[in-house]
Amino acid sequence: EMANPSIGYVVEKIRRLPDYKGLFESAFAGRGPGIETIGMAIASYERTIISGNSRFDRWYFGKEEKELTESAKQGFGLFKGKAGCTACHLIQDDYALFTDDDFHNTGLGWQFSRSADQAETTVQIAPGIKVSVPRKVINSVGEPPPSDLGRYEVTQDPADRWRYKTPTLRNVALTAPYMHNGVFGSLKEVISFYNKGGIPNPGLDSSIRPLGLTDSEMKDIVAFLESLTGDNVETLVRDAFAAPIGDRH
Repeated sequence: EMANPSIGYVVEKIRRLPDYKGLFESAFAGRGPGIETIGMAIASYERTIISGNSRFDRWYFGKEEKELTESAKQGFGLFKGKAGCTACHLIQDDYALFTDDDFHNTGLGWQFSRSADQAETTVQIAPGIKVSVPRKVINSVGEPPPSDLGRYEVTQDPADRWRYKTPTLRNVALTAPYMHNGVFGSLKEVISFYNKGGIPNPGLDSSIRPLGLTDSEMKDIVAFLESLTGDNVETLVRDAFAAPIGDRH
């Protein structure tokens, strides 16, 4: 993660930082920095980064009709209806997390693992000279690509292969690239992918199917998704930039 060679390296680095002396022990009943307490500390911080009161919230829950454009309203109707997105990106009566916190196979992980050795890549063998070679040749002489088996890597259950957790859609317009491997650079690409029915494979989630959306309807869904950006994003960004940059230790 973030170019650190190992969790042990991170733990030892934090233990040596005078700024953290005694803080972990105080927060975790005497327990110092470790893989579990570091993870808990990061998670506790992330829970404070709340960005709500989006235009969608003010329209849907606050009943402020002027908050959404007609395109976004049409997109929300398609999101719930024709596209069936709320099967995984849940919306409750009085709140909306836009996730079911479950894992699903859309076919992307399956496709990439299946095609990794079959695809070709370009290699420069001399200045101005490039050749195309099978990717499996590169993998055989270099660092092998990381496994991409989704939830299976945790459960070891074959049924969990290529299943990935449903992300929330809040602030989704700000979080490109998309999907678990960052393969899509825009919301339009994501919607086009689902419009085609994902990628068929033996474990494809039953909710993934061709949607039959028109270009205009896909634009409306993008307009709806863009309405999910919270009203305090600029404040959160300013807070982030106010933090010291670099590693003075």
